[in-house]
Amino acid sequence: MKKKKTIRLHRLLIALLLFTHCTTSKQDNTVTDIDGYEYRTITIGKQIWMAENLRVTRYRNGDTIPNITDTTAWSTCTSGAYCNYNNDASHSTGYGRLYNWHAINDSRKIAPAGWHIPTDEEIASLEAWLENNPAAAGKINTNGLGGYRFGSGGTYHTMGFNGYWWSASRSFEMYDWSPRLFTGFVDVQRNKEAVTYGLAVRCIKD
Repeated sequence: MKKKKTIRLHRLLIALLLFTHCTTSKQDNTVTDIDGYEYRTITIGKQIWMAENLRVTRYRNGDTIPNITDTTAWSTCTSGAYCNYNNDASHSTGYGRLYNWHAINDSRKIAPAGWHIPTDEEIASLEAWLENNPAAAGKINTNGLGGYRFGSGGTYHTMGFNGYWWSASRSFEMYDWSPRLFTGFVDVQRNKEAVTYGLAVRCIKD
């Protein structure tokens, strides 16, 4: 009897390990940006998302996105720009890069061809799906908790603990302790100062 219980326990542990692996690193396909960076993609519900944060340094037409490291220049910038967390390019491999709102809203587009910045409606659909399938939230926060760059002052915060991503009109966020997404951290529709925040980007397929 004890042996049977042990076998069942081992099977349960194996099943849990397989489930965790599938929900955090399942690979459906890949997409490549104009710089040649390749990203894993995942299917969540009926949507196909990048499984990694964007790290492109050029717009879709080939124009360069300026890399702004100076804090004053970042806070006063009125055009598209990106930065690496703490101005350390090594962070881009694991966490992607941070972009201001001007880069998100630029007509030259930073998303790879066939992809786009998610709309509020698409974020709402993602939130609803994750609420019913919380274990799948690991697909989103894997390599995604890249923190943010504050608009006023240009300082960096919360890498590894919080993930903040741009949507088409505001931001959405996730914490390392929560399987849920939240909105409202930065709302460019109502807070014009929000355009200078540096947030990550997670694209969705057209």
